[in-house]
Amino acid sequence: PMPLRHIAIPSWPRTLPPRYPTYALATRVQSRLQQDLLAWKALVRDEPSDPRRGRQSDAPPPLPTLISFTPAPTYTLGRRQTEPLSASELARLRAPLSVISPSRNDDDEPTTTTAVFAPEVLHAPRGGLTTYHGPGQAVLWPVIDLRSPLHANFTVRDYTCLLEKTTIETLRRVYGLAGFTTSNPGVWVRRDNDPSKDEEKISALGTNPWARIVACGLGDRSVTSMAAQLDLLPTHEIAPEDIADAWAAEFAERLGLPDGGVVEEESWETWEKELQLEPVGPTGTDAGFVQGKVM
Repeated sequence: PMPLRHIAIPSWPRTLPPRYPTYALATRVQSRLQQDLLAWKALVRDEPSDPRRGRQSDAPPPLPTLISFTPAPTYTLGRRQTEPLSASELARLRAPLSVISPSRNDDDEPTTTTAVFAPEVLHAPRGGLTTYHGPGQAVLWPVIDLRSPLHANFTVRDYTCLLEKTTIETLRRVYGLAGFTTSNPGVWVRRDNDPSKDEEKISALGTNPWARIVACGLGDRSVTSMAAQLDLLPTHEIAPEDIADAWAAEFAERLGLPDGGVVEEESWETWEKELQLEPVGPTGTDAGFVQGKVM
């Protein structure tokens, strides 16, 4: 079968201290996949002009791929962020951030752990303004060729619609939430699925903003989470990896792969070697992961 390749970058939210991949690490994985895809397309494009090189297009096209991860706290500045941040604004974003995570005590009873992180502030080649990424989120980055011979082809508009429909169906199937779209981008919900209540954004195309910033430049709209919509206590955990797995299965089915929604998990050890990552050092950081300071 022709699968959707799923690369799940690991995190360890229940260890002491908790450990998460950096946004920059996920970007390195994404860039490598993009390079492989563009290299294959260049081979196919150049083949007719230089027959002496043989049939380069016999090389199989790269599989459609999904990267999923839960990052260490990071603020990204998008393409619409044309003015540099002031020193005070930068200091505010980089201020120590407390992250509360579900955990277990010595008696294996549900409790919470608080860890403090120093958020990174990065420029990212994506739309929007300042966006928060961090623990509790499932960040999903498909890397596909919209004109691939392996699956259905899409226009940019159709592909955006595909992402929204995949998210809406995942919310419905797994959590019983009625997601919908509006004139603003992303997927939205209402508390208790009540049409009289305000719409809240539960998913952007990539990430959810957080309370330190305005949601995607929409000052009159709020953001929400699975836990808030389901009225869960802080000790109750919704594992982002479960969301990622459900979303991957739905996405694979909607891509129109010949054998349906087949997902192939790829070992992270392969990427540790590919990116030459080093073990976590005494400061709690390395080339790819960050540890919080437990309070």
